[in-house]
Amino acid sequence: MAGRMKKLVPTDGKWIPESRRFPLDLISSVMSGLRGDVEGVTPEERQSLKELQKTWLQKLANRLPESNPRPPSPKRPRLRAKKKAPQVEIPPAVEEREEYNIHDVEDSEVVRNRICIPRLRSHWKLRYFEIMMPAFVLKRGLLNEHFNWEIVDKIMGAPDEEATAFLQEFVDDVVKDLTP
Repeated sequence: MAGRMKKLVPTDGKWIPESRRFPLDLISSVMSGLRGDVEGVTPEERQSLKELQKTWLQKLANRLPESNPRPPSPKRPRLRAKKKAPQVEIPPAVEEREEYNIHDVEDSEVVRNRICIPRLRSHWKLRYFEIMMPAFVLKRGLLNEHFNWEIVDKIMGAPDEEATAFLQEFVDDVVKDLTP
């Protein structure tokens, strides 16, 4: 279904009197059909039909629509959560650096690699580290298998300069282990 159907309300203003008159017309037409020349209806049954009509009309009186219905009360506005003031983050300054395709560089050449560690825990923040390493380590993804949570925790808990120095030392140790 494409959407909610519009509420059908006639604009001529006759809908309340007509809706009030319909059940009464229905009762009178049914009762007149029963009171007519129906064979086999005894006088007691005719009397009970009159009582039935009275009872029916009494029950219907409580269910008739009001002639001037009260409009629905307006909905209470929803309580919205207070918006936190956006934290103003100073974007890092645009750095002038040369970028190369790592697959075009020789394996033995030492390259600068920018390592990004995302916010994996609630008390961390996104951090970048500039690390020097041989191109073959980067090409083959050899650092990935040596990282563990203990090292990452130590890096992310330290100040920038100390973390960069520790990460550079870690990379140097991994390169020593990998080279014959």
